[in-house]
Amino acid sequence: MKKFNPIKIGLAGVGRAGYNMQGGEVEKTEGRFEFVACCDTEMERCDKFAEKFNKSCNKYTNYDEMLKDPEVELVSVAVRSPEHTEYSIKALQAGKYVFCEKPIALTLDEALKLKAASEKYPGKLFLRHNRRFEPCYNHIREIMDSGILGNIFQIRLRRNSYQRRDDWQTLIECGGGMLNNWGPHIIDHSLHLLESPVKKVWSRLRRVAAVGDAEDHLTIIFEGENGRLIDMEISGGAAITEPVYQVYGDRGALVSQDEKELKMRYIDPEQKLQDIKAKKESPPLDTGFRNPEKLDWIEKTIPVEPSSKCETWHIWNHMYDAIRNGVTFPITIDEGVEVVKYTEMVRKGSGFER
Repeated sequence: MKKFNPIKIGLAGVGRAGYNMQGGEVEKTEGRFEFVACCDTEMERCDKFAEKFNKSCNKYTNYDEMLKDPEVELVSVAVRSPEHTEYSIKALQAGKYVFCEKPIALTLDEALKLKAASEKYPGKLFLRHNRRFEPCYNHIREIMDSGILGNIFQIRLRRNSYQRRDDWQTLIECGGGMLNNWGPHIIDHSLHLLESPVKKVWSRLRRVAAVGDAEDHLTIIFEGENGRLIDMEISGGAAITEPVYQVYGDRGALVSQDEKELKMRYIDPEQKLQDIKAKKESPPLDTGFRNPEKLDWIEKTIPVEPSSKCETWHIWNHMYDAIRNGVTFPITIDEGVEVVKYTEMVRKGSGFER
């Protein structure tokens, strides 16, 4: 196994993201990263984190004290959403690399402050838009790029379930709601799948099943200047779910129910469509409204296997290559700011009172 010069992490916030997600992801990086410190307002959480991931981990209940730790190279900001921007800027000012959880900011003003800080400390800030490396998303992009579905005119994205959720992410005062939780990931996907500047946005937010006061159901429709529609829905109040991905082109379509398989139906790329003209006369009674042209359909179901072999946790490997080897990180601060811009636009224009 190749030996790496590990990047030493100080984790800010021992919660669902830091403990349940990032801890296990770092273990998969084959020594590229190492937790050397953790910080939380509750020391028992730090004790539990250290016991599981590194028993010699330095433990803090004061964030400013952790920032003084000379061992810490990279601060992973995994505190509650309203604190992401402030904690990230503080870490940049302390000379640390920063891995900022989503949402990177709750308002566009905050996002622009974070951008300004990143420009003052270039190459130091990394955004945790890890869903950019989802296997299904990437495989679908490869199929779209191949052209076998023709011109893509509409895409439906769904992340649905039914949960009577009661944690802090259901509370407005804590920065909760599906728009801040799943929203950054799927808005990021939408903006890239649109492959065009946004022309129009329509949205609606509702609370259905969650017991807090923040929205748990949202619909956003993006229309691109190229005419393509992205219809995205995230719900904690949908008792029957839809396929996660549906992609429609003028020569075929694909659907993925569970992100494990892709079902496709498309016209054989070798078939050239006839030059047919519409007729205003009534069709013969014995043929009805059928077009006599025979279409050669190809139907197949294939496993999700993008050529890149990517996984969501690979974002860590990209970050390692950026820090240690000077390779360009594939997610930019401008892309993060764009996500926050549309998040704010949706929040203000949806009619949901926050």
